[in-house]
Amino acid sequence: MSAVPEEGTVLIHGQTLDFLSGEVAHKLNLLQFTEFTLTHKGCKLTLMPDEVKESPVLEIICSKEDAKKLESLWIQSKKNESHAHAFFYSIRKMNPLVLGALSIIIVGIIGFFYFKGLEMVTNLIPVSMDKQLGESVQLKIDSQFQECNTKATDRFFTEALKKVVPKGSPHQFKVSVIGSAIPNAFALSNGKIYFFSGLLNDAKSQEEVIGVLAHEIAHVEKRHHMRNLVKAGGTSLAISLVVGPGLGNMEFLETFTEIGSTILVLKFSRDFETEADVTSIAYLRNQNLSPSGLLSFFKRMQEFEKENTESDDNQTDKNAKNDQVVTQSFTDFLSTHPATEERMKSLKSLIESGKKGTIKKVVSDKTWKEVQAVCLEFKNSDSK
Repeated sequence: MSAVPEEGTVLIHGQTLDFLSGEVAHKLNLLQFTEFTLTHKGCKLTLMPDEVKESPVLEIICSKEDAKKLESLWIQSKKNESHAHAFFYSIRKMNPLVLGALSIIIVGIIGFFYFKGLEMVTNLIPVSMDKQLGESVQLKIDSQFQECNTKATDRFFTEALKKVVPKGSPHQFKVSVIGSAIPNAFALSNGKIYFFSGLLNDAKSQEEVIGVLAHEIAHVEKRHHMRNLVKAGGTSLAISLVVGPGLGNMEFLETFTEIGSTILVLKFSRDFETEADVTSIAYLRNQNLSPSGLLSFFKRMQEFEKENTESDDNQTDKNAKNDQVVTQSFTDFLSTHPATEERMKSLKSLIESGKKGTIKKVVSDKTWKEVQAVCLEFKNSDSK
């Protein structure tokens, strides 16, 4: 019990411990000990934890059964102190497996309501913030890629936006075409939508492109970029509060800024993608347009991914490979996820369950051919 270790005998009388060592005797109450630890030889009781100097410790060598009984007596003495202690030490006495399962459930419930609260936070953020954040990312993208818009593409997307964008939308949408063989598209939070020319070159019909356009518009209208940003920032804050480091030296704010600079074009979660699918189909049906074009696009995406994977190992052309690397650096962050079998099945079921709509052309066949011929020099250079 002192700075110099003493060996002796411990006698237990109810809540009282008598420590006898030679001519020295200590009488202690279990309630005085602030910590109890089971050891492989018995148990260890800590008198009073002190950050400045080492606390007196009583180590008792005994059987596991006796150690368990003593622990129960100590826990009971602590529970009698107050209601808070009663609750805390009741939890401590629980079976570890039950306690672990209960902890997971509690954390899950807290996490559910926490992230639901973050969703509500998005509603308090003005749409003008979406526009500002999107514009900052747009500058970076415009400096990285070469646009190859034509009068035909401008005419096509202007007419398509008139049909698909919901009435009363607070967003100003504009579409640009990027020269690349990659058949994909993505949207920024300010309403700027980028189509890779490969998607237009390989499209089977106008409705396929319109379906993809509706999907990207849905991402913007549902504010998936901002919701992603708030969720990521909220998660970072929660971790900082639990772990500790990062708040005092403002590292959290730096992390939040870094997240914000990339999150606007990150791949969306499964829930956001599903919401965009459902919303885009609603947009198309409201205009009596066929929603089957979106499913057609995902089927082509799936085929493209398979071909791209198979050709990666056989890629020999250096220029094409470099172009692919540069393009891939951004397509890894595109809003449109690779089409999975599960997602395609859900989309097909959703399309078949509602109004089919009619196949309408937003521009003439002549203009459409001009749209499909845009940036072909990029596609040819990629395929050499």
